[in-house]
Amino acid sequence: MKIGGHSPAWLLPAGFEDLGPARAEALEKHRRALLDLFARWGYRLVIPPMLEHLESLLTGSAADLDLQTWKVLDQASSRLLGFRSDMTPQMARMDAQMSRDHDQRRLCYAGTVLRALPDALGGSRAPYQVGAECFGVAGPEGDLEILSLLIESVALCQDTEGCVLDLGHVAVARSLVAALGLEQTLEARVLAAVERKAWPDLHALLEGVPERASARADFTVLAGLHGGREVLERARSLLGHRPVVRRALEELDFVWEALHGRYPHLAIQCDLAELHGHRYHTGMLFAVYGPQRGEPLAQGGRYDGIGRSFGCERPATGFSLDLKPLLRDSLEPARGPRIWAPASVDTALWRSISDLRAQGYIVVQGGPGPEAGAAEEGYDGWLEARDGSWILVGDAPEFRFPAG
Repeated sequence: MKIGGHSPAWLLPAGFEDLGPARAEALEKHRRALLDLFARWGYRLVIPPMLEHLESLLTGSAADLDLQTWKVLDQASSRLLGFRSDMTPQMARMDAQMSRDHDQRRLCYAGTVLRALPDALGGSRAPYQVGAECFGVAGPEGDLEILSLLIESVALCQDTEGCVLDLGHVAVARSLVAALGLEQTLEARVLAAVERKAWPDLHALLEGVPERASARADFTVLAGLHGGREVLERARSLLGHRPVVRRALEELDFVWEALHGRYPHLAIQCDLAELHGHRYHTGMLFAVYGPQRGEPLAQGGRYDGIGRSFGCERPATGFSLDLKPLLRDSLEPARGPRIWAPASVDTALWRSISDLRAQGYIVVQGGPGPEAGAAEEGYDGWLEARDGSWILVGDAPEFRFPAG
């Protein structure tokens, strides 16, 4: 039985797709370019396994990934295994295994991750994740380095005109919630409401809180703290009496000033109520959004202590991006001229073909040739025997290869 003219055997599960030659070549080209970029910044490539013991993938703050993780039973050990849904926990494990006291480590990675559910409606369940993680660098200096690398990475893949960098800091909202002294369950519900920016729900949760009047006032202020750099000044005057908030604002101001000097044409905005991944992140949050794109092109933040469960609790910050949607609007990568050569065992022809390939030409031997129309077959030229030599003719530059 066929559905819509296609065999059911051709159908892929929801959220999975094939990459044809053009997109696959574009992805590979940009993967190489990104890894080369990371290497120039001192980040070393690591390749973790696709599958790990579940407790390694979901340890500590990575437990938020539980619903996103596909699980299988290991027939060799009878233990539960999980397919990675994010590579950051794997970086933390590898860093812990390699670490010496007080050293810094910069790691990068590229590979497919698998997710039980897409991040957005119609999204991919097999993103191609590329990222960089900086371990052992505390404070905003580490965040600035990662942010700069994130911006350079996006710019390498597409035009950043119209892109917006969104900054936040989980310490601001967390400090307001912590000041209420709520029991653990209610605190989690309040933080979840802030994360969703569900302000009516938040006010309802605060009804039974003794300090609800001042708390409501603080959260009303928080809800309006988004926009340009003036937001930091406003937050400093309204919430700066809290030491934790004041430190967070100083970190954001430091990063903002430096980024404005490095990337003066990049639009930057701040949302101090941003709290996504608050059980995971411990400090600054950041994401780059493209024009008319609801999902971030790249995102990251600080997640100090992620290696605690591996016996290595230390500062960490990083970012990742999904290379597939980032290249959706990119042009097909430039390739060398495509040349046709006849199917022949002539040794001189073979030397000519080898020389062309060494110079970056794409040479296809056999199949329909110039008599079928080189342009129609996608060729820029062809090899033709003339006067004892093989001549490259057509739109490609002409070369003469001796036949003897």
